[in-house]
Amino acid sequence: MELALFPGVRAGRGLPPEAAVRAWATVAWLMSVDGRAYVEDLEGGVEQPQLRQAVKLRLLELLSEMDTRLTGAEPAGEGHQLALALEYGLHEVCQATGPELAQLFALEQEFGGSDADDTGVRELWDGLCEAFPGQIPDPLVASGQSEVLRALRNWSKLCTAAGTDAAFLEPFLKDA
Repeated sequence: MELALFPGVRAGRGLPPEAAVRAWATVAWLMSVDGRAYVEDLEGGVEQPQLRQAVKLRLLELLSEMDTRLTGAEPAGEGHQLALALEYGLHEVCQATGPELAQLFALEQEFGGSDADDTGVRELWDGLCEAFPGQIPDPLVASGQSEVLRALRNWSKLCTAAGTDAAFLEPFLKDA
């Protein structure tokens, strides 16, 4: 299944500079820290189908949160992201309907089934990392912590240039 990645920004639609810096820095952080960890868990859980299914659900929730942030809105509570993604699809991270996401994430398969194919999920993730308009630090590699700190400094500079308060980065710094 071929999906358009980051279609809004590629079409020239976007948020005002202040909101865009905040949204894109937050999405980069989510991809870097949470997303990369989920993908690593997906790869490490080859022999654990229930773990893989749970990780795919969390990754889909994360994509829904990222999608919401790229619209400039605050995401719904944690327990609602999956339902929203499956009901309304994604529009900013990728162009996909709820049924397409259910198919891609193999959600129609019995929970814990061992024959689930995660190839589509991996291809989507790799495509998002490639298509992201900027560099996403990888805290899971040896040089990752310095990459994360460098990214936080760069995002802080972007905030200053866009005239927005960089205070939203503070929790990220504490996580780094």
